[in-house]
Amino acid sequence: MNFAYLGRSTLNEWFWLARPFSLTAAAVPVLFGTTLAFSDGAFAWGPFLAMLLASLLIQAATNMFNEFYDEKRGLDTAASVGIAGSIVQGRLHARAVLLGALFCYTAAAVLGFYLVFVGGWKILALGLLSALGGYLYSAGPRPIAYTAASEVAVFLFMGVLIVAIAYAVQTADLPPRVLLAALPIGGPVAAILLANNIRDMESDRQGGRRTLPIRLGRGGGIFVYRLLLLETYASVAALIALGIVPLGAGLVVLSLPLLPRLWRGIAATHIPRLLDPIVKGTAGLHALFGLLYCAGVLLGNLF
Repeated sequence: MNFAYLGRSTLNEWFWLARPFSLTAAAVPVLFGTTLAFSDGAFAWGPFLAMLLASLLIQAATNMFNEFYDEKRGLDTAASVGIAGSIVQGRLHARAVLLGALFCYTAAAVLGFYLVFVGGWKILALGLLSALGGYLYSAGPRPIAYTAASEVAVFLFMGVLIVAIAYAVQTADLPPRVLLAALPIGGPVAAILLANNIRDMESDRQGGRRTLPIRLGRGGGIFVYRLLLLETYASVAALIALGIVPLGAGLVVLSLPLLPRLWRGIAATHIPRLLDPIVKGTAGLHALFGLLYCAGVLLGNLF
């Protein structure tokens, strides 16, 4: 069956369904976990590349599942902001979107088998936990994505768990300091989701979602969003003070100029179209912060 509509091929639609701007959220924790392992004297290209690609594939699959289930539950319409719109705009059949998600998950599973072979039972346990979290986030009778717990889930899974797996596949170990060092990664990735949920408050409310800003109100959601941004930098300072990460991690301050626009912009409007750049800007902050955090830890341990 040919799923090409309006000049776009199925593969091209899958690319946009993966939401490319969001894929840095999956890459940064892998880079950071690998950086910590490298600083501890362990690095191999095979596990790193497999882990990076598997993480990107799972993120892409999760985004596709979101689009599939949101359309199925009537949450997405042709006027929705921040979605690929492949189904609601008639460019792909819903089955083709589901097929893309399953393809990504299958490819990630194949890479996961390799990572288990390299890293042992710890990787198997952590990988199964990650896969379960990805499924429960988008699917099931009560998806986490539709609740006020979604930011906490993303903080833990995208901010801490992926860092832990990326470190463990290199070292076959997982000391507690790695989990603590990962905490600054969780703040901005959870803020991406929260900005998305603040943008989509009205449509989510109409669709029966009970996300964090719906539970707390727009003002409460904005407060938590700003708190997550502050946590990002405050936790780095605390980790440096405790000697868990080197002084070089302070390099993250170079990303601070991005903060004022996001801090003000999240409260500047209720219009979803105007809030969408804040969602993408938060993703940009997460990417820049993560790269600077990696560079700072690496340089701090080298010198």
